[in-house]
Amino acid sequence: MTEKIRINWITVLMLIIFWGVCASFYPQLPEQVPTHWNLQGEVDDYSHKAVASLIMPALPLLIYILMTVTAKIDPKKENYSKFGVSYEKIRMAIVLIMMGFSTIALLPSLGYDIDIGIFARIMVPLLFIFIGNYMGKIRHNYFIGIKVPWTLASEEVWTKTHRLGGRLMVIGGVIALLGAFATPTIGFAIMMAGVILPSIISMVYSYLLYQKIVN
Repeated sequence: MTEKIRINWITVLMLIIFWGVCASFYPQLPEQVPTHWNLQGEVDDYSHKAVASLIMPALPLLIYILMTVTAKIDPKKENYSKFGVSYEKIRMAIVLIMMGFSTIALLPSLGYDIDIGIFARIMVPLLFIFIGNYMGKIRHNYFIGIKVPWTLASEEVWTKTHRLGGRLMVIGGVIALLGAFATPTIGFAIMMAGVILPSIISMVYSYLLYQKIVN
């Protein structure tokens, strides 16, 4: 069994276990379940438990399916074989994070005092750092990575942009993580800066690099 297939099966197994755990929660849930929180981590919206207990577990599964389908229909799908292991690791990480969010969202209804805000401010930067470590390995495609006109128009621009973007994502993720224990509003602002700035810098870099190459 190749590493790519093994990682995929681990992801599938995690999804099966996760659905089983969520199903075991259902009888204990109250009729109304929190489904949205504001920046202070306070609940500001509820849904019926039948809806919430279906939507929450469905999100990780939907991501898994979407990332499976996009890899099959991408016009450059042959390139996925060049970074297949990295793609599987990224997919597993995103699915795992979504399972974490779904579980954390249901726990307050079971009587657990959970601060979903600080969970988000820790897990999102960690995911950003993780993905950043694999950005340089992602090859030319239309669904994952820094997809702007200049990277899509040139494989050289794509490669160099993703190498820089990966480093910036790691740095941005570390900065965002440092804000995890600040006040909710400040922590959220630091997290967004750590996530958004690397993307902006990478896009500007790709444009300048493309102009340099074509001219």
